[in-house]
Amino acid sequence: MKKNSSMLNKEIAEGTVIREVKAVIELTGLAIQRINTGAFAIGTGKARRFIRTANKGTLDFEGYDNRGRFVGIECKRPVGGRLSAEQKYRINDINKKGGVAFVVTSGEAALQQLKNAGCI
Repeated sequence: MKKNSSMLNKEIAEGTVIREVKAVIELTGLAIQRINTGAFAIGTGKARRFIRTANKGTLDFEGYDNRGRFVGIECKRPVGGRLSAEQKYRINDINKKGGVAFVVTSGEAALQQLKNAGCI
């Protein structure tokens, strides 16, 4: 039985999209880095506390383009990937303030968006 493209897209994990976008960034030479977000616990007992690695809404990749503009890229899997309210706000805020921010579902889409925005 042949799988249709919708079924194949469901199988693409966000991690795959992140790896593709990272490769595109490396090829373009842009000063954009991967930002891992989340929280982790340190210590034990009464000394146990949580450390947040970045603010909520921080995008998967952040940095600047060849013109010095802030660039943010959020990666989502093609089917089922959803932006959080904080990510939507951050993308809109970056674009409103003169930066470039967008959501992609593939490395090819990231390359096209970077070209369209004049980042490369």
